Amino acid sequence: MKIFSVYMAKRFFKPFVFGLALFALLIFLGDMFDKMNSLIKSPAPIGIILAYLWLEVPYWTIRVFPMATLLATLIALTGFVQSGEWIAVQACGFRTRDFWKPLLWCALAVTVIAFAGQETVLPACFARAQRLWQERIHPEWEYNTFANVSLIGNPGEFIQARMFLPRQGRMDGPVLDKTGPTGITYELDARKALWDPARRLWTFYDGVERTFQDDKVAERYFSSEDSDLTVPPANLVPRMRNPDEMSLRELAHYSRSARHLGLSRRELEMAVASKIAYPFANFIIAALGIPVALRLRRSPRIFSFCAALAISFLYLWMMELGNALGQSGAAPPFLAAWTANLAFGGLAVFLIRRYDA
Repeated sequence: MKIFSVYMAKRFFKPFVFGLALFALLIFLGDMFDKMNSLIKSPAPIGIILAYLWLEVPYWTIRVFPMATLLATLIALTGFVQSGEWIAVQACGFRTRDFWKPLLWCALAVTVIAFAGQETVLPACFARAQRLWQERIHPEWEYNTFANVSLIGNPGEFIQARMFLPRQGRMDGPVLDKTGPTGITYELDARKALWDPARRLWTFYDGVERTFQDDKVAERYFSSEDSDLTVPPANLVPRMRNPDEMSLRELAHYSRSARHLGLSRRELEMAVASKIAYPFANFIIAALGIPVALRLRRSPRIFSFCAALAISFLYLWMMELGNALGQSGAAPPFLAAWTANLAFGGLAVFLIRRYDA
C-alpha cells in the first residue's frame, strides 16, 4: 500500500505543479493588464515596477492553490482509470477507497503548505508590494487632504488631527496619545505638527505635554517639542491594511488597534475566519474532485481542465457570498467563512459514499 501511495502522489503532484504555474500565470497576467495604464504612466523606475510585479506572484500563487489541487485530483484519477491500472489493481483486491485515500493525503499536505505560505511568505511579499504601489508606483496619497482623522503611529501610538496633509508633512490640531496596559499614559496636544525629513521625526508646536500616572496628570507647556513619533507621512495615511499583508497574529493585533480607534471589527473578524478556512479548501475541493473524476473517467483531459475551472469559480463565488453575509452581519464570521467549505464538503461526502458503497 505504501508503494501505491507514493505512486499516486507522483500522479498528483506533477499536474498540481503544472496547474499551479498555469493558473497563477493567467490570473497574474490579467491583473497586470488591468493595471497596465498605471504602470506605464508611473514615475517609478523599471526596477521598482519589476520588483512590484515579482512580489505579487506569491499572492496569486496562494490564491490558485485550490484550483491546482482540483485539477491534479481530476487528472491523477482519470489518468489512472484510462490507463487500465484501475481494473488491474481491482483484480488484486483493491477497493475503490484505496484509490482516492492517497490523493486526500496529498491534498492535506497541500493544505498545510498553503497555510504556512499564507502565514509567512504571503504577508511579507504582499505588504512590500502594497508599499511599492502606494509610495512609488501610484502615490495618490500625496494629493489627499484628510480632515478630522484618526491615525496609527508606532505600536501603542494613536493620533487624532483636525487636518492631515501628507504631501506637506503637516498636521493641524494633532493630539498624540501613547497607551499602556492601564490606558493612556502620555499625550501631546498641539496647534500643529511638522515632519522633519532630515531627523525623521515629527515636531509638535505650541501645545501641552501631559503625563498620566496614578490618577494624576502632570502638564508642561511648550513652544516646540520633538516627539517619539517617527512614522513618515506616507505611512500615516489612514487606510485599512489589507488582511493579506498580515499573519493571523498580526491581524489580531491590528484588530485591537482598530477597536481603539472606534472602527468596526466585523470585517477584521471575517478576515481572521477566512484565513483559517481558505487553506482547507484544498482538502475539501480535492474530496469533491474524486467523484467528479470517476464520473469523467473516460473523458479527455480538456474536460478535466474545464471541470476544474467551473467548480473552482463556483467555489470562489460561494466564498464571496459567505464573506458578504459575514461583513453585513447576516451570519457569524466563522460560519460565513466556512459556508463554501461546509457546502462543498457535504456534497463531497454524499457523492463519495455513493461510489464507495
